[in-house]
Amino acid sequence: GAFLHGHTLKVGCMENGQISWDNQPILGTFGTFDAAGVGTVVYNDQGDLVDAAMGHLEKHIVHITLNGGIQIEVMRWSNHINLRITMSARPGQDGHCGNFNGNPGDDTQDAIRARIGLGVP
Repeated sequence: GAFLHGHTLKVGCMENGQISWDNQPILGTFGTFDAAGVGTVVYNDQGDLVDAAMGHLEKHIVHITLNGGIQIEVMRWSNHINLRITMSARPGQDGHCGNFNGNPGDDTQDAIRARIGLGVP
């Protein structure tokens, strides 16, 4: 999105993914990356899991803090990722989790698809 000022941040699973900034690998091991003035990326083994059933496995968590109060945590597992996004609602925001208008009745899969289609806006 525009909040990355034209940059791309990708976080893949452990088996065949990597963490990259503008298609260049970063954080091959635990550490911190300064994301060009748009925030920070911290990679470590700390944090609460989205799926508690994964608690017996070694943690590999990417903590992304972006300007505007956006927090993203990506839990990297062998062949998949789990994700937690924490942020305030934005004007016009809509997507998989709904439109944040306080009406869960219009956050069904069919209603969301009718508003935004199948792709990511």
